[in-house]
Amino acid sequence: MSYALRNTIVLAAFLAIIFSVGFYLTKVVQPGVKKKLQTEIVTLNRTIDQRPAVAAELKSSQDKLAEMKNRYAKRFKVIPSNDTTALTYAYLDRIMNSSGFVKFDMLYQGPKSMRQYGYNTYNLKGETSYTSLFKFIWYLEHARLLYKVSDLSVTGHEVRDDQTGMTKTIVPFTMELQAYYSSVAGVSSEVTGVDPTFYRPVNVGLNFLRPLISTEPPPNVRGLVDVERSDLKAVMSDKVFIVDQNGMGHILRIGDEVYLGYLTKINQNKNEAEFTLNKGGIIDRVDLKVRFGK
Repeated sequence: MSYALRNTIVLAAFLAIIFSVGFYLTKVVQPGVKKKLQTEIVTLNRTIDQRPAVAAELKSSQDKLAEMKNRYAKRFKVIPSNDTTALTYAYLDRIMNSSGFVKFDMLYQGPKSMRQYGYNTYNLKGETSYTSLFKFIWYLEHARLLYKVSDLSVTGHEVRDDQTGMTKTIVPFTMELQAYYSSVAGVSSEVTGVDPTFYRPVNVGLNFLRPLISTEPPPNVRGLVDVERSDLKAVMSDKVFIVDQNGMGHILRIGDEVYLGYLTKINQNKNEAEFTLNKGGIIDRVDLKVRFGK
C-alpha cells in the first residue's frame, strides 16, 4: 500500500469519527439539554412571576408574627412557673379579701401535664353567701393568674338564725378548680406589681338561688347535723363519719336523726350515704359522697 493511500484512509477514519461524534452531540445530546434548559427557563419565569405574591405573603406573615409577639408581651393573664397547694390556698385567701369570706375545704386531686404546660386540680367544698360566691368565681376567672373552674355545683339552702330567728339563704357549693403552671421559657411568667382586677367592682345581679316561697325552716336548736352543709368523711358497713356545719364530727347509723330528716341508706362500695329530709312537707333525698384527695 502506498504512503498516500494509507494517509487517505487514516484521514477518512478521523473524519468519520468526528462526523459521528458531531452527529451524536447535535442530534442526541443537545436536544435533551435544550429541552431541559427550556423547562428550567419556564420554571424560573414562573418563580419570577410569583415573587410579588410570595413577597406580599411573607410581609403579611411577618406583620402577623409581630402583632402576636406584641400581644403576647402585653398579655394580662400569666402562667407561673410552679403551683403548690400552699400557693393556691394563699391566692384564694387573697381573692377572699375582695370577694368576701368563703368557707371551704380544699382537697388536692393531682396534676395534669401537657407538652409545654400543666395544671393542678383542686376540689373545693364549702358554703358562703350568693354575693360572695359570685365575686369569688368572677375574680378567679378574671384576675391575672390563670385559674379555671371546670365544674361547679351550687344549691340555695334556707337556714334560720338561732339568735335572731330570721331566715336567710346560704349557698353550699362544690367546685373543681384548675391551677395552671409552666416552666417553659417564653410561656411562664410571674405576676409583678398590684393586680388591678381585685379593685374592680363586680355587678352581682339577682340572686337566682333565693327561693320564691320560703319554707320557713325551724331553728336547729338541738345542733343536729345539717346534711347539705356537712362533709362526709368515711363510710363503713353500718355507720358513717360526718363533719357538720360547725366543724364537729359525728358518727351516724341508719335511722339516726339529722336536721329535718334521717340517715336512710349506707353504700360502702360507693362511699355514699343517703339522707331523707322533710322540707316543709316536701320530701327530698340528699346523697353525700366521700371526697378523696392526694
